[in-house]
Parts: sequence; C-alpha cells; structure tokens
Amino acid sequence: KYGYVYNLQKMPYTGAIYKIKVYGDSMREIEATAEHPFLYVDKKSKRDRNKIFEKRWNLPKFFKKADYLAMPINRVIKEEDYHTFDVKQYIRERRTFVNTTVRIPSTNDFFKLIGYYISEGSISNGSYVNFSFGSHERELIEDVKMLLRKVFGTKFSIIETHHEKNHGTNVVASSVILARIFEHFGKGAANKLIPHWAMLETPKKQKELLKSMFLGDGNYYAAECNSGYKEVFRFSTISEKLALQIRDLLLRQKIVSFLNKRDRTKENRQPMYTIGITGEYMAPFGEIIGIKVKSFINNKNRGSMFGIDDEFAYFPIRSIEKKDVENIEVYNFSVLGTETYNVNGFAVHNCSAPQYDSKSLHAGCVEIYVKKNARVKYSSIENWSRNTYNLNTKRAIVEDNGIIEWINGNMGSGCTMLYPSSILKGNNSRSDSIGIAFAGKGQHQDTGSKVIHIGKNTSSTIKAKSISKDGGITGYRGLVKVVKGACGTKSNVQCDALMVDDISKSDTTPYMQIQEDDVHIGHEATVGKISDEQIFYLTSKGISEGEAMKMIVSGFIEPITKELPGEYAVELNRLIELEMENSIG
Repeated sequence: KYGYVYNLQKMPYTGAIYKIKVYGDSMREIEATAEHPFLYVDKKSKRDRNKIFEKRWNLPKFFKKADYLAMPINRVIKEEDYHTFDVKQYIRERRTFVNTTVRIPSTNDFFKLIGYYISEGSISNGSYVNFSFGSHERELIEDVKMLLRKVFGTKFSIIETHHEKNHGTNVVASSVILARIFEHFGKGAANKLIPHWAMLETPKKQKELLKSMFLGDGNYYAAECNSGYKEVFRFSTISEKLALQIRDLLLRQKIVSFLNKRDRTKENRQPMYTIGITGEYMAPFGEIIGIKVKSFINNKNRGSMFGIDDEFAYFPIRSIEKKDVENIEVYNFSVLGTETYNVNGFAVHNCSAPQYDSKSLHAGCVEIYVKKNARVKYSSIENWSRNTYNLNTKRAIVEDNGIIEWINGNMGSGCTMLYPSSILKGNNSRSDSIGIAFAGKGQHQDTGSKVIHIGKNTSSTIKAKSISKDGGITGYRGLVKVVKGACGTKSNVQCDALMVDDISKSDTTPYMQIQEDDVHIGHEATVGKISDEQIFYLTSKGISEGEAMKMIVSGFIEPITKELPGEYAVELNRLIELEMENSIG
C-alpha cells in the first residue's frame, strides 16, 4: 500500500486462491494465494469490537470471518512553504506561449480553496475558473471570493453570474494562470484528484481541504428510521481516485470511513463512489466541519466495527471464498517496511532461482515505467556461473516527479555488460543508481549506468564501486546526456575502484553529452589498492590477515549494502566474503 516493491518475479501457480471481502469497502476484493501473508488481528469477542489490536502475520487459508485485516495509514509528512506550478502563458505582443513557473504559498487558505475547487470547481475556455453554489449559500460564495484574493492577489477580475431557473450562483475568476494552476486538480468531475504533494502535506492543512470539500458538496443525513435515529456524513464523487484519496486523508485525521461503489450502467451514467462517516468517528469529523455531533445515539454510546491506531486501520473480514486453479501466472513480490499490501490481482509469496550450466548466456531485460509522482526501487544481486555471459538490459522511463532507484550487485559470470538506463522524461524527475561489481580471475565486469535528462529540473546520481583481484578486470562505462531544453539539470557521477593486488585492472570510461547551459554536472573517480600499511595496522591489533582484508572490503562496499533490503545485504556480504577467501595483498 505505502511500501516499495523490491523484488518481483513472475511464475506459474497451481493451488488454492482465496477471495476476501471486508466490511466498509465494497470496491476492494482481495485475491491471494494460500501462502500470501497479511497483517492480521484476531477478534477477541463475538459481540464487541477489539479494544486492543494485536497484529500478527496470517495466511488466507487460516482466515476467519469477523477477524480484522490491517490497512496501513500513510503517515509521511512533507511540508512545503511553497508549491510550484509550471504553466503556459500567452504573450499577445509576441503571439506565442511562454512557460512560466508560479509559486503559491502553501497555506491553510490555499488548501481550503483547493477543497472548494474539487467539490464545486470547473474550468471553461481555458481562461476561467468557476465555483458553482446555490444562491442561498451566500457564506460559501463570499468565502471563495475572499480566498481567491488572499491567495492569488488582485491581478484578475472576479464576477458573479446567476441562474434564476436553477437558483444557482457562479463565482468566476478570469485568469489563464489560475486556470492552468487548477488544472492540476482535475478537469471535469470524473478526473478530480488531490495531487501527490498535497497528500503528503500536514494533517492541519488537509483538514482545511476536507472541510471546504464537504461544505461545497458533502451531505449530512440525520433522520428517524425504523431502526431508530440515523446519522451519517457523506462525500459523493464519480472520481474513483478522489474517493480513495478522501478515505486516506480521513485516516490521517484518525477517522475511519466506509467506501461504496454504486453501478449506474443501466442509467447510462458513470459509477458513483460514496465515502461515509458513521459511529464514533462522527464527532471528530463534526469538529472539522463545524457541526456538533453528540457522542451517543439511540441512548447508546456511538460505536464502530472498525478500529484505528497511529499506524493502521482495521477492517473486519466480511466473506472468504476459495477456488482451486492450475498453472495460472502470478507475481511474487516483496515490499519494504511492513509488507502490508492488498492487491486486486493475484499474489504469491515464494522464491525460486534457476541454476545455469556451463557455456550459458543470460540476456535478460527489465523495463520499468515510473508514472507521475511514483517511486520505484529496483534491487538486484546477480551471481552467475563463470562460464556465463551476462548481457543484461535494464531501463526505465520516469514521468513528472517520479523517482527511480537502481541498486545492482554484480559478480560471477565470465563477462558482464550491464548499464541500467533512466530516461528522465518528466519535470522534477530523479534517478539514483548505485552499483557494485566484483571481478576475480578470468572475469570481466563492465558495468555502469546511463541517464538521459529530458524534463526540466531533473536530477541524477550515479555511484559505482568495483573490486578486482587475481587479475580480474572491472570497468565503469556510463553516459550522462542532457538534451536541449532540460534546464535546471543536476547530475553527479562518482566511481571508486579497489584493487586487491598488482595484477588486476580497473578502467573508468565516463561520457557526458551536455546540450543545455543551465546545468550542474560533476564527476569524480578514485582508484586505489589495499596497502601494506592498512594490513599491518589491523594485524597489529590481533586480526588475521584474511579477516583484515575482508574488513577493508566490507567498509568499501558499506555504502552499497546499507541501501539494500536486509536479506540482500546479507547475501552480498557473504558472496564477497567467499570471493575474498585466501586472497593476499
């Protein structure tokens, strides 16, 4: 859900598949294999909700109805003083569009205005931002007008238009720049969304967004029913992404909501998504929007079937269905952190590794597409037979604000040629590449990285380390290319080579092609060997010569291993220790 996938493998699967539904989320249907682990909470009492949620790992084949699945809450906070927007402004004198960067202070008022736009806003003719209200909602109309002036100043006109038949009032701001800014929050009701940076801002600012969004288009239902008095706060939208985002923002306020999807195909209309707040969570939400809600209902304290703490929300299991499958394709993947992830596809949690005989060729290909605001971390440790040619292709395309992280460990094989490539297509995108190569007798490790900067304000780092012994050859071969127009580019390349003896070899072949003036590029390379002084110092402390060499090499590769998931780091250290046995300086 909020972790990063660090291991992904496609494989055939035969066995039981479990389909799991939870209360409070009619959109989500989890399908998993029998051995797929989830964070799970056993229900203590048949009648009452748990007071304490004690999490444990459990497998679908052992699930029981009414027990809880844990859903992680995104607690990452990235507060900014300003948010920047790239807009195109038409200059009449020049009869052309000019790219302009606009900085807007990240204030409570700005977030409140975002909420009004998401609930009641639209853009017309590319030049007008409209906020639609009922004519009786005078307080909201004046609030929007005040916020527009307070956030954006007075360099544009604001007018009101009235619709007598519909009893409506529009607040219209005439500004191309404002229209371009609000396009970031979606054009058309089905495309409304909250940008990634806003999802990571402080809960205090997000509270203002939730408040104005509800005041603009929310619903407070309170009425007598056959079962007694009923109350509920509701958001409704035809944007699926926005519905999920509202639920996530509420969780950051420690409010659990339910999420329903209503199919309106027969009405020839798009699906409607409803986010509802009931039970004990009504009172804290009422405080946000300014509606006082009593802590009891129908002469009883308000309760809820859901639970929440600082890190997780807990949803009771509604139903469990089992079916047997044969030879379907599934993906084995692991996630950094708690590994708490739910998917709408299949997942299997097993590991396998092929064994290669002599005279083998590995010509693998990894392609990653990093979408807007996404982050991908790809870690790979490769240890092939010395009779294997490892000719590998790894590449990624990165959109706006995306991040790709390559972490590669290469050893084994008679010859390796590997240069993970990042194409930074989007503005503010980033690539970080860290690689370690080890070459022993009869081995040639030709590795490096490539980065092509296309978007604006992109950045990249390349860190390459290599170790060679017993006549092994290591080499760094890399490319940094900055195309014309990729202004604000920052790139730094650092290559460090360690030779264990006098017969090994290390080469550095960097290539930089810079076609833009506004860039900051750096390159640094070092080559060294384990000295007699280092060995003498450590052996004088009672450490054997072999252990001393292992310590020096471990310290050299430490910047790489600390970036790896735990089991990968252990594996890499162990492999290098095996390679270093019986080495002499």
